[in-house]
Amino acid sequence: MDLDLLKAEWQARDQRLELAVRMNTQMLRLSLLEQHRREIAKWGWVDKYEIIAGTPVFIYLIWFLSHHIGNWQFALPAFALLVWTIAMPICNHRLRHALQDMDFGQPVTVVQKQLAEHKARRLSLLKWAFLLGQIVWFIPFILVLFKGVFGVDLYLKTSNFIGPSLLGGFLFIPLAIGMSKLLSGRLQHSARFQAFTDMLAGNDIIRSRQFLARIAQFEETPEEFSTHTKNQSN
Repeated sequence: MDLDLLKAEWQARDQRLELAVRMNTQMLRLSLLEQHRREIAKWGWVDKYEIIAGTPVFIYLIWFLSHHIGNWQFALPAFALLVWTIAMPICNHRLRHALQDMDFGQPVTVVQKQLAEHKARRLSLLKWAFLLGQIVWFIPFILVLFKGVFGVDLYLKTSNFIGPSLLGGFLFIPLAIGMSKLLSGRLQHSARFQAFTDMLAGNDIIRSRQFLARIAQFEETPEEFSTHTKNQSN
């Protein structure tokens, strides 16, 4: 028996086997990527919800401004509400679709860094939505609502309430920012705090983090992961 021929044959078989394993691994990885894209794309329904919820408010504010555009005391709060009603859904839409457009086929460490940056942008938007919202949706909303629906001028009836309330709302902003920085600095290594911020950032962030953990496990032990995935499907 020719040992060189036998050795060459075994090498050729090893190469074919390695190629087959590599192709199967790549196909499984692509399948997981596509499954995750479909999963986070389902959260596009939030866009429809925001449109449905915001359309009546938008129509009312346009109507209100058309009747009170010459009175800045009412036009200004109505305009602030209108800007909010338009800007927030647009910002949320862009951030959601930025995640859906993310290339999850890149190395896991790269995607993890991008996901962390994306989460930080969402939390920043949520923070400013809350801080500015506690001003816009308190005094301005009440002024516009009572004037438009009931014809009541709250400037005349609550003159000692509107100014201090707005001032308190503005003063609350730097206080809340300082507290959030203090807490985030102390709790940034807490698993519970990270889980809480994931929940605030959105369920698609949580699913993406779980997906990256699965991909990392898959790349470390593709054979064991493939077997585990098949067992789960069965």
